[in-house]
Amino acid sequence: MPKVRIRPLVMTDIPAIERIEKAITKSPRTGSLGRHVRDHLQHGDPKACLVAEIDDAFAGFVVGDVRPWEFGEVRDVGWIKVVGVDPAFQGQGVGKALGEALLKYFKEKGVERVRTLVEWHAGDMIAYFKSIGFDRSDLIPLERKLV
Repeated sequence: MPKVRIRPLVMTDIPAIERIEKAITKSPRTGSLGRHVRDHLQHGDPKACLVAEIDDAFAGFVVGDVRPWEFGEVRDVGWIKVVGVDPAFQGQGVGKALGEALLKYFKEKGVERVRTLVEWHAGDMIAYFKSIGFDRSDLIPLERKLV
């Protein structure tokens, strides 16, 4: 298996993130992911934004956040907001390396609980998160459509 190098995500990585978004969604256009990542780098926790490289090629990314009061918690909660792996690098340990690096960062910050949201039918994402130690929580996501 090739060596995966993890580094901080920077603004100049946004086009690579948008390229991965297009490849995963199979859409000719990018959505709002690039804009959201740019905003998070400027106003969120940029140390919770990581890139994986293999042989100096951009292989994937993860964006996380620490929130101090999420859902009645009295201590900081880590969140994995988005993870993306270039289809050309899937199955090479990129996602696992990104997840483990972000979890290590959260632990260093004193975070005891990390959460994410996954679509019920996204079996590949559920399997990924299980591979880095996630399981179902006691929370029930609720939503309301406004249109």
